[in-house]
Amino acid sequence: MPDAANPLELHRAYKRLFECADGQTVMADLERRGCFLHSSFSTDKGRTAFNEGRRSLVLHMKHMIDETNFIPKENER
Repeated sequence: MPDAANPLELHRAYKRLFECADGQTVMADLERRGCFLHSSFSTDKGRTAFNEGRRSLVLHMKHMIDETNFIPKENER
């Protein structure tokens, strides 16, 4: 089990999960349900906030599977 306190190990776990066919199917479903590809706006402010919460989780997962977010920058080496 990866160490959740280690960001690189957590990234690797996300990547393994979402690289497989089932993970890609789940991500596509989350994108549809999470207002990732369309507006989260609603005339009901509560609904907009709810939609943005869903969208935030999808954005977090996308961030976690992108390895460029885990490459040390020049000044961090």
